[in-house]
Amino acid sequence: MNTAMIIEALIKIAILIAGLATGAAYLVLLERRMAAWIQDRIGPNRVGIPLTRIRVWGLGQPPADGLKIFFKQDFTPAGVDRVVFTLAPIIILIAAFVAFAVVPFGSVVPLNASDGTRPVQLVVAAHVNVGIVFVLAASGIAIYGVLLGGWSSNNKYSFLGGLRASAQLLAYELPMGLAVLGVVTAAGSLDLETIIQQQGANVWYALAQPLGFLIFVVAALAEAARLPFDLPECEQELVGGYHTEYSGMRLLMFLLTEFLHLITASLLIVVLFLGGWHLPWLTGYTDQVGWFGALLRIVVLVVKVLLVVLFFMLVRWTWPRFRYDQLMALAWKVLLPLGMVNFTAIAILDQIQVVWKLESTAWTMLFALIAWAVCIIALLAVGLLAPRITDNRPLRPAADADMVG
Repeated sequence: MNTAMIIEALIKIAILIAGLATGAAYLVLLERRMAAWIQDRIGPNRVGIPLTRIRVWGLGQPPADGLKIFFKQDFTPAGVDRVVFTLAPIIILIAAFVAFAVVPFGSVVPLNASDGTRPVQLVVAAHVNVGIVFVLAASGIAIYGVLLGGWSSNNKYSFLGGLRASAQLLAYELPMGLAVLGVVTAAGSLDLETIIQQQGANVWYALAQPLGFLIFVVAALAEAARLPFDLPECEQELVGGYHTEYSGMRLLMFLLTEFLHLITASLLIVVLFLGGWHLPWLTGYTDQVGWFGALLRIVVLVVKVLLVVLFFMLVRWTWPRFRYDQLMALAWKVLLPLGMVNFTAIAILDQIQVVWKLESTAWTMLFALIAWAVCIIALLAVGLLAPRITDNRPLRPAADADMVG
């Protein structure tokens, strides 16, 4: 690795961190405006350019909020494990940033090939053969930050929030992994850039694997711990959950991480199932691209990610929160069996296509129709097997029931 490559990597990292932090801040404003629209109110629109009357649609709200929380007292309660209490938000924030190292934000930026310069890959670590595994592994480190933050707070609400978060993340990683296995089987690679190119050459996996797409969206929403899956920090039961005792900049790290996870989930959905930067008949799918095509691919990816983020925000302000037993039952009793059905069906179809060399467009469309049929049948089976009436009464031990009787 020469000096130029090191400088290029450092520039990419700086742009990535600055862009993600700024994007997360303005996603908070976007979500507040979305909540206001759903609840039929105005929302934040007053803060603009300081010392002027220019409001600019409230775009000055995120810098004002950041400045305010920067000067808030960073209080450490008595009785906490100070080292772990401080390390927990740092661990979860670093893990959230590291997950973006292998995610492509476009294809390449073409430079002048006549002087021997190579195209610049729009990803920090290009062509990592285990890219999707790296992202899932980095995202999984968040479990340690949440659990350590809840345990070190020496608070029962924080501890229960940490336990809930760790159990929830572990439960939903399994169906998410099964959905990813279907994509990896079809693409024949763990490299995210290769997965995008395979979708461009054939068909988006959201169309070819609808059941896997549905499983991944639900699991990603649960992994991001957002409504209706925000049981680790639900205020009716746990005050603030695992970060109840945090304030100031350490609380900001947890809140920033929440929106970074939202961006990560949206990016993975777009890259794995919605073609990434590919748009039929416009962007192509190879690295042979000009300046206009390179910029168009970036715009396409950003628009897709924003649409998925808006969908997640709409879900948050529309659906009520699950009970915790419902949350875990959805993972273990619904999504996990559906994930196994999806992976089995995709593996069989892929093996038939490879062995018999059925690579024409007609066969691809036929296999997609079969995948849709499997999806519909599986969802109908889940609906028919689900209980018609849910008993919300608390369960009592048999001894207590006998005493009452």
